[in-house]
Amino acid sequence: MKALILAAGKGTRLRPLTDNRPKVLVEVNGKPLIEHVIDGIRSLGIEEITVIKGYMGSMLEERLSKYEGLTFLEQKEQLGTAHAIGMSSFDSPFLTMSGDVLTHTENIEKVVSRFEKGGWKAVIGSFEVENPEEFGVLEVEGDRVRDIAEKPDNPPSNLINTGTYVFPPEIYDYIDRTGLSERGEYEITDSIEMMLEDGLSVAHAKFDNYWIDVGRHEDLERARNLVNKNGNEDK
Repeated sequence: MKALILAAGKGTRLRPLTDNRPKVLVEVNGKPLIEHVIDGIRSLGIEEITVIKGYMGSMLEERLSKYEGLTFLEQKEQLGTAHAIGMSSFDSPFLTMSGDVLTHTENIEKVVSRFEKGGWKAVIGSFEVENPEEFGVLEVEGDRVRDIAEKPDNPPSNLINTGTYVFPPEIYDYIDRTGLSERGEYEITDSIEMMLEDGLSVAHAKFDNYWIDVGRHEDLERARNLVNKNGNEDK
């Protein structure tokens, strides 16, 4: 399996830290967020990784030059997750992650394992939170995903979409059919909804360990406290 990391965002909510660096290079106890992600993926034996760069992309590529096997694609305009994923061209199932999260390696492994052993067309990593209305929320039946609602007023569950996926190459067909959302972006959740409408089997793998979407300063503080408490390792 190969992997795709989305790392083009500006991270405006993390200013001034992101005034002079990409969001994914913000450090959690001396190690950029994206390096935590890369090391977690590689611990599963996945060596070929494509990184979607954007804001200050040359700085990102230079910082990651120590890693062998990385390929970079540039998203010149921030047009959404579906647009970013659609820039790749994998001909076999691939893992997709955001480069601005801190998560336990076992969570990543669980998504990959669910896909490889379950016979599903796609798998979404899920996580239970107290404030699901701030995220994309999954409506599930057992392991199967029935629907995805983006920041709903009345969430159908507390399980949110973590942006960790295993997709088949067929996802590109759905991305090609994905229109602009109300936010003016091409959203991968809209692509997944079309998969569900066509009856394709999409599963979720519930994360049992930590997952932090580092979007705000308070999230960064939580991430730094967590790593400081457990050591600077993705365990």
